Amino acid sequence: MIPPAKPVADEALQVLKCQDGDPVALADLRARCHQPLSNILLARGASRTEVEDLLADLWADCVPGPGDRPSLLEKFSGKCSLQGWLATVATNRWVDFKRRQTRRVELHSGNGSGDPMEEIPGVPAAYKDAAIVSMLRESLQAAFALCPPDAVVCLRLVHLHGLSQREVMGLLRWSESKVSRFLKQAMVQIEKGTMAELKKRDPWLVLTWEDFVEMCENHDIGFL
Repeated sequence: MIPPAKPVADEALQVLKCQDGDPVALADLRARCHQPLSNILLARGASRTEVEDLLADLWADCVPGPGDRPSLLEKFSGKCSLQGWLATVATNRWVDFKRRQTRRVELHSGNGSGDPMEEIPGVPAAYKDAAIVSMLRESLQAAFALCPPDAVVCLRLVHLHGLSQREVMGLLRWSESKVSRFLKQAMVQIEKGTMAELKKRDPWLVLTWEDFVEMCENHDIGFL
């Protein structure tokens, strides 16, 4: 059973305590989020061994380290749920791990360039996060570009400007059932187009549509 989400105020207090190295707060965070994060990573294609290794590193990074190394949680902005943010961090780390793994296989098989510079560790997390956010946004934009203009207009009227389907029906002189059917078809097309574009851009980023929507919300990526 997944523990219920904490209220925002309680969650903010827990983050502050974790940043200070409070063992009780850290243990509570791990107990509350470890299984949901495991399930998310498994659903995205990680093996159980990969999940345990990734989450062990994640929880270790949540603890302030020697030499004034800050807790990973200092990067948490509070714009989304803590569990959602941790899921994004864990997903980014797994994708980065699979990319490095693929690169090592290519080098050992002789398919790589052999350039030692290629084996330097990846770019800082901020740049990787920015790259993934950019990929999400560009994949969504590519899907909208394939969507008929009248479908985009309908979606904007309903989801951006807040018109009811009955009001859209009056503007377009369509039946209400036609408006409803048209909107559903447009969303299905955008979902399929977006996921296909993501798969083409990065085969290792295994997401469901619900995952994609959540990540867009976490990073303030607007749909319309």
